[in-house]
Amino acid sequence: MTGGTAWDAFWSTLPAEPGAALWDSSPRVTAELHLPLFRDHADPALPLVDLGCGSGRQTQWLAGHFRRVVGLDIAEAAVELAAASHAAPNTTYRRADLLDEDTVAALRAELGDVNVYMRGVLHQLAPDDRARLLTTIRCLLGKAGILFAQELTERTGWYVAELLAGGAHLPKTAGLAARFDFGARVAPSHDGRLRLLFEGGGFDVVADGDIALHTTERTSDGRPLELPTRYLVARASARPSPPEEEHDGP
Repeated sequence: MTGGTAWDAFWSTLPAEPGAALWDSSPRVTAELHLPLFRDHADPALPLVDLGCGSGRQTQWLAGHFRRVVGLDIAEAAVELAAASHAAPNTTYRRADLLDEDTVAALRAELGDVNVYMRGVLHQLAPDDRARLLTTIRCLLGKAGILFAQELTERTGWYVAELLAGGAHLPKTAGLAARFDFGARVAPSHDGRLRLLFEGGGFDVVADGDIALHTTERTSDGRPLELPTRYLVARASARPSPPEEEHDGP
Protein backbone atom coordinates (compact mmCIF):
# COMPACT_ATOMS: atom_id res chain seq x y z
CA MET A 1 0.00 0.00 0.00
CA THR A 2 1.10 3.54 -0.56
CA GLY A 3 2.58 5.78 2.09
CA GLY A 4 5.16 3.33 3.41
CA THR A 5 7.85 6.00 3.73
CA ALA A 6 5.57 8.34 5.69
CA TRP A 7 4.46 5.58 8.04
CA ASP A 8 8.05 4.41 8.51
CA ALA A 9 8.92 7.92 9.61
CA PHE A 10 5.92 7.99 11.95
CA TRP A 11 6.76 4.71 13.69
CA SER A 12 10.48 5.47 13.78
CA THR A 13 9.93 8.64 15.82
CA LEU A 14 7.41 7.21 18.31
CA PRO A 15 8.49 6.11 21.79
CA ALA A 16 8.67 2.31 22.03
CA GLU A 17 6.27 1.93 24.96
CA PRO A 18 2.75 0.60 24.35
CA GLY A 19 0.14 3.26 23.73
CA ALA A 20 2.40 5.78 22.01
CA ALA A 21 0.21 5.81 18.89
CA LEU A 22 -3.28 7.28 19.15
CA TRP A 23 -5.00 3.98 18.30
CA ASP A 24 -2.60 1.69 20.19
CA SER A 25 -4.96 1.06 23.10
CA SER A 26 -4.94 -1.88 25.46
CA PRO A 27 -6.43 -5.04 23.93
CA ARG A 28 -8.87 -4.98 26.85
CA VAL A 29 -10.75 -2.13 25.13
CA THR A 30 -9.89 -3.14 21.57
CA ALA A 31 -9.34 -6.71 20.32
CA GLU A 32 -10.98 -8.23 23.41
CA LEU A 33 -14.17 -6.28 22.61
CA HIS A 34 -13.95 -7.05 18.90
CA LEU A 35 -13.50 -10.82 19.12
CA PRO A 36 -17.07 -11.57 20.32
CA LEU A 37 -18.37 -9.66 17.30
CA PHE A 38 -16.79 -12.07 14.80
CA ARG A 39 -15.72 -15.17 16.75
CA ASP A 40 -18.87 -17.18 15.98
CA HIS A 41 -18.37 -16.58 12.25
CA ALA A 42 -14.64 -17.36 12.13
CA ASP A 43 -12.84 -20.70 11.95
CA PRO A 44 -10.08 -20.45 14.61
CA ALA A 45 -8.12 -23.18 12.82
CA LEU A 46 -7.49 -20.80 9.91
CA PRO A 47 -4.61 -18.34 10.15
CA LEU A 48 -5.52 -14.80 11.15
CA VAL A 49 -3.93 -11.89 9.29
CA ASP A 50 -3.78 -8.62 11.23
CA LEU A 51 -3.74 -6.16 8.35
CA GLY A 52 -2.06 -2.93 9.43
CA CYS A 53 -0.74 -4.49 12.64
CA GLY A 54 1.27 -1.46 13.80
CA SER A 55 3.02 -2.20 17.09
CA GLY A 56 1.50 -5.70 17.26
CA ARG A 57 -0.33 -5.02 20.53
CA GLN A 58 -3.64 -6.42 19.25
CA THR A 59 -1.88 -9.08 17.17
CA GLN A 60 -0.26 -10.60 20.23
CA TRP A 61 -3.59 -10.76 22.08
CA LEU A 62 -5.37 -12.34 19.10
CA ALA A 63 -2.63 -14.99 18.92
CA GLY A 64 -4.17 -16.55 22.02
CA HIS A 65 -7.34 -17.30 20.06
CA PHE A 66 -6.13 -18.46 16.64
CA ARG A 67 -3.80 -21.25 15.54
CA ARG A 68 -1.50 -18.94 13.62
CA VAL A 69 -1.36 -15.16 13.36
CA VAL A 70 0.51 -13.03 10.82
CA GLY A 71 0.87 -9.29 11.42
CA LEU A 72 1.34 -7.25 8.24
CA ASP A 73 2.19 -3.57 7.93
CA ILE A 74 3.41 -1.25 5.19
CA ALA A 75 5.96 0.29 7.59
CA GLU A 76 9.15 -1.66 8.25
CA ALA A 77 9.63 0.33 11.46
CA ALA A 78 6.26 -0.89 12.77
CA VAL A 79 7.09 -4.50 11.91
CA GLU A 80 10.42 -4.26 13.73
CA LEU A 81 8.72 -2.75 16.78
CA ALA A 82 6.02 -5.43 16.78
CA ALA A 83 8.55 -8.28 16.56
CA ALA A 84 10.59 -6.80 19.40
CA SER A 85 7.75 -5.86 21.74
CA HIS A 86 4.79 -8.16 21.03
CA ALA A 87 6.18 -11.52 20.01
CA ALA A 88 4.19 -14.75 20.44
CA PRO A 89 5.12 -18.37 19.61
CA ASN A 90 2.50 -18.64 16.85
CA THR A 91 2.94 -15.12 15.46
CA THR A 92 5.12 -13.63 12.73
CA TYR A 93 5.38 -10.03 11.55
CA ARG A 94 6.17 -8.92 8.02
CA ARG A 95 6.34 -5.79 5.94
CA ALA A 96 3.90 -6.17 3.05
CA ASP A 97 2.34 -3.96 0.39
CA LEU A 98 -1.06 -5.53 -0.16
CA LEU A 99 -1.63 -3.50 -3.30
CA ASP A 100 1.17 -5.50 -4.92
CA GLU A 101 -0.26 -8.49 -6.80
CA ASP A 102 2.85 -10.66 -6.43
CA THR A 103 2.88 -10.13 -2.65
CA VAL A 104 -0.78 -11.07 -2.39
CA ALA A 105 -0.31 -14.16 -4.57
CA ALA A 106 2.60 -15.33 -2.42
CA LEU A 107 0.61 -14.89 0.79
CA ARG A 108 -2.33 -16.73 -0.69
CA ALA A 109 -0.12 -19.63 -1.79
CA GLU A 110 1.53 -19.85 1.63
CA LEU A 111 -1.47 -19.41 3.94
CA GLY A 112 -4.52 -20.53 1.98
CA ASP A 113 -7.83 -19.16 3.27
CA VAL A 114 -7.36 -16.77 6.21
CA ASN A 115 -9.36 -14.63 8.59
CA VAL A 116 -8.55 -10.91 8.40
CA TYR A 117 -8.59 -8.38 11.25
CA MET A 118 -8.30 -4.76 10.12
CA ARG A 119 -8.63 -1.46 11.97
CA GLY A 120 -8.65 1.94 10.30
CA VAL A 121 -6.81 1.12 7.09
CA LEU A 122 -9.24 2.01 4.30
CA HIS A 123 -9.56 5.69 5.21
CA GLN A 124 -5.83 6.13 4.54
CA LEU A 125 -6.22 5.14 0.87
CA ALA A 126 -7.38 6.90 -2.25
CA PRO A 127 -10.68 5.53 -3.67
CA ASP A 128 -9.01 3.44 -6.41
CA ASP A 129 -6.61 1.91 -3.89
CA ARG A 130 -9.51 1.12 -1.54
CA ALA A 131 -11.10 -0.91 -4.32
CA ARG A 132 -7.81 -2.72 -4.93
CA LEU A 133 -7.46 -3.50 -1.23
CA LEU A 134 -10.97 -4.95 -1.12
CA THR A 135 -9.97 -7.22 -4.00
CA THR A 136 -6.87 -8.27 -2.02
CA ILE A 137 -8.93 -9.05 1.08
CA ARG A 138 -11.41 -11.14 -0.92
CA CYS A 139 -8.51 -13.11 -2.34
CA LEU A 140 -7.02 -13.75 1.10
CA LEU A 141 -10.34 -14.78 2.65
CA GLY A 142 -11.06 -17.34 -0.04
CA LYS A 143 -14.16 -19.43 0.62
CA ALA A 144 -13.74 -19.99 4.35
CA GLY A 145 -12.24 -16.82 5.83
CA ILE A 146 -14.02 -14.01 7.67
CA LEU A 147 -13.18 -10.30 7.83
CA PHE A 148 -13.54 -8.04 10.84
CA ALA A 149 -13.05 -4.37 9.98
CA GLN A 150 -13.30 -1.25 12.12
CA GLU A 151 -13.31 1.85 9.99
CA LEU A 152 -13.45 5.60 10.32
CA THR A 153 -16.36 7.34 8.62
CA GLU A 154 -17.11 10.94 7.76
CA ARG A 155 -18.64 11.32 11.22
CA THR A 156 -15.24 10.48 12.72
CA GLY A 157 -13.64 13.24 10.68
CA TRP A 158 -16.28 15.78 11.63
CA TYR A 159 -15.92 14.89 15.31
CA VAL A 160 -12.12 15.26 15.24
CA ALA A 161 -12.30 18.50 13.27
CA GLU A 162 -14.78 20.00 15.74
CA LEU A 163 -12.64 19.02 18.74
CA LEU A 164 -9.51 20.58 17.28
CA ALA A 165 -11.32 23.68 16.04
CA GLY A 166 -12.72 24.15 19.55
CA GLY A 167 -9.22 24.27 21.01
CA ALA A 168 -9.18 20.86 22.71
CA HIS A 169 -5.69 19.92 23.94
CA LEU A 170 -5.20 16.65 22.06
CA PRO A 171 -1.53 16.50 21.00
CA LYS A 172 -1.63 13.00 19.48
CA THR A 173 -4.76 13.77 17.49
CA ALA A 174 -3.42 17.16 16.40
CA GLY A 175 -0.14 15.55 15.33
CA LEU A 176 -1.96 13.08 13.10
CA ALA A 177 -4.09 15.88 11.67
CA ALA A 178 -0.98 17.83 10.75
CA ARG A 179 0.91 14.86 9.35
CA PHE A 180 -1.78 12.73 7.66
CA ASP A 181 -4.82 15.04 7.37
CA PHE A 182 -6.53 13.02 10.09
CA GLY A 183 -9.96 14.58 10.61
CA ALA A 184 -9.84 16.28 7.21
CA ARG A 185 -9.29 13.42 4.76
CA VAL A 186 -12.49 12.01 3.28
CA ALA A 187 -13.37 8.70 4.91
CA PRO A 188 -14.51 5.63 2.94
CA SER A 189 -18.22 6.39 3.17
CA HIS A 190 -21.02 7.92 5.14
CA ASP A 191 -21.91 6.00 8.30
CA GLY A 192 -24.84 4.20 6.69
CA ARG A 193 -22.96 3.32 3.51
CA LEU A 194 -19.94 1.41 4.78
CA ARG A 195 -21.92 -1.79 4.35
CA LEU A 196 -22.74 -0.82 0.76
CA LEU A 197 -19.08 -0.16 0.06
CA PHE A 198 -18.22 -3.76 0.99
CA GLU A 199 -21.26 -5.31 -0.64
CA GLY A 200 -20.43 -3.43 -3.84
CA GLY A 201 -16.86 -4.72 -3.50
CA GLY A 202 -17.86 -8.38 -3.52
CA PHE A 203 -18.56 -9.19 0.14
CA ASP A 204 -21.51 -10.68 2.00
CA VAL A 205 -21.89 -8.68 5.21
CA VAL A 206 -23.04 -10.78 8.17
CA ALA A 207 -22.95 -8.04 10.84
CA ASP A 208 -22.26 -4.34 11.18
CA GLY A 209 -22.90 -1.46 13.54
CA ASP A 210 -21.56 1.51 15.48
CA ILE A 211 -18.52 1.04 17.69
CA ALA A 212 -16.19 3.37 19.57
CA LEU A 213 -12.52 3.65 18.73
CA HIS A 214 -10.83 3.77 22.14
CA THR A 215 -7.75 5.97 21.83
CA THR A 216 -4.73 6.57 24.06
CA GLU A 217 -5.46 10.31 24.13
CA ARG A 218 -6.89 11.90 27.29
CA THR A 219 -9.49 14.66 27.23
CA SER A 220 -9.27 17.73 29.47
CA ASP A 221 -11.23 15.94 32.20
CA GLY A 222 -8.89 12.95 32.14
CA ARG A 223 -11.14 10.51 30.28
CA PRO A 224 -9.88 8.48 27.31
CA LEU A 225 -10.91 10.02 24.02
CA GLU A 226 -13.37 7.81 22.13
CA LEU A 227 -14.07 8.36 18.44
CA PRO A 228 -17.23 7.28 16.58
CA THR A 229 -16.54 4.55 14.01
CA ARG A 230 -18.27 1.57 12.39
CA TYR A 231 -17.48 -2.13 12.38
CA LEU A 232 -18.30 -4.79 9.84
CA VAL A 233 -18.04 -8.59 9.64
CA ALA A 234 -18.07 -10.07 6.15
CA ARG A 235 -17.22 -12.99 3.89
CA ALA A 236 -16.09 -13.00 0.29
CA SER A 237 -19.21 -13.34 -1.82
CA ALA A 238 -19.61 -16.31 -4.10
CA ARG A 239 -21.40 -13.97 -6.49
CA PRO A 240 -19.34 -11.96 -9.00
CA SER A 241 -18.83 -8.32 -8.06
CA PRO A 242 -20.99 -5.85 -10.03
CA PRO A 243 -19.11 -3.59 -12.45
CA GLU A 244 -17.89 -0.35 -10.86
CA GLU A 245 -19.91 2.73 -11.69
CA GLU A 246 -18.33 6.09 -12.42
CA HIS A 247 -18.82 8.65 -9.65
CA ASP A 248 -17.54 12.04 -8.66
CA GLY A 249 -16.39 11.26 -5.11
CA PRO A 250 -15.20 8.36 -2.91
